[in-house]
Amino acid sequence: MYQNEEEPIIIGEIIAKEIQGIHLTEVEQGLLQHWLSLSDKNQDIYQRCKNTDEQQQAYEKFAVIDSNRAFARIKKKAFPYQTPHRTPILKRLYPYLIAASVLLVGIFGTYLWSINMKSSADSIQQTSHIDYAPAGNKATVTLSDGRLFELDQTQQEIYINENGLNYKDGELVTETESVVSVKIATPRGGLYNVTLPDGTRVKLNAGSELDYPVRFAKDKREVTLQGEAYFEVAKQANHPFIVISNDQKITVLGTHFNVNAYTDGYPIKTTLTEGKVRVQALANQLETELKPGQQSVLRQGKLSRKDVDVAQELAWLNGKFNFDGKSLKEVMSEVSRWYNVDVIYKGTVPDIEFFGGTFRTSKLSTILSLLESNNITYQMTADNKLFIAPANGNE
Repeated sequence: MYQNEEEPIIIGEIIAKEIQGIHLTEVEQGLLQHWLSLSDKNQDIYQRCKNTDEQQQAYEKFAVIDSNRAFARIKKKAFPYQTPHRTPILKRLYPYLIAASVLLVGIFGTYLWSINMKSSADSIQQTSHIDYAPAGNKATVTLSDGRLFELDQTQQEIYINENGLNYKDGELVTETESVVSVKIATPRGGLYNVTLPDGTRVKLNAGSELDYPVRFAKDKREVTLQGEAYFEVAKQANHPFIVISNDQKITVLGTHFNVNAYTDGYPIKTTLTEGKVRVQALANQLETELKPGQQSVLRQGKLSRKDVDVAQELAWLNGKFNFDGKSLKEVMSEVSRWYNVDVIYKGTVPDIEFFGGTFRTSKLSTILSLLESNNITYQMTADNKLFIAPANGNE
């Protein structure tokens, strides 16, 4: 029913948010819809969670429950094959796990439980009591005439053409008759979708910028990217779509691909899911063509190509982190962008490699719990700082 022990936690939190009327992000909506599609049982659980009578009954049960014994019972039923080294993570997630695990054992009341157990949650959190939420719908649009707009966080996508800038539901943000070009930027801790004038859809990851004209040229459709984005390019024969990112140029006619081109010292990666693209290194004109399931890597002027697991490489599109084979600094680079924190290392940075991953809808403390099994300590501060240090205290 669940792929890992975090999945019921995430689904429980999403349903609790929905019951409270809190706007769900596109990622959260996707995770919930996928979970609902897996079985009729999941759909029944979902409907019972939203039933006010069952919520009240659950609350009455929780009011007299022995929380420690309940947690032990639920953990045993939900995760009978849990490995011992995962236990510390579960203990820290106790209030959230209880809230979500009611879905597994037939007790429904996630909403009331998540509200009324807040004081219990506070007593078992880390000493700092500081945590950070995952990225949400945040972006700004800067027009060529100097106007700047902060986009609505309850919306997820904007459309732009020569007549105006609109949200997906049709609400007008501003007219664009006098505008030549547009820049949409997501901050750290933000993401947004945009549909370009030709119908191409772009999903922007955190800490990214996309520059493009309101009216494309007759012979080409050219945009500039910094950061990471997934493109679903509208097909137009004899009208190539071009993405310029740092020292790289991608040319396509109509296809789906992902570009990871952050300016943090790591290589530029282009991953193809559909169609065909040509990738060119601007410094030396080296180029390669990609087929679906392939990735190009541009590192210090050298361009290479390899076969990859697309689902892992594009895990962010499905609301997940993929840490397979990544170093601590690579993982923390992603964490920094997604949670809008500055990562500061104290002492020698451990040379470790991570495997697996987790959900992007988790709070930062959940992600950081993965560090403890690698003898790494952390401290979060109220001014968006995250300190990382070896557990043995070596400087």
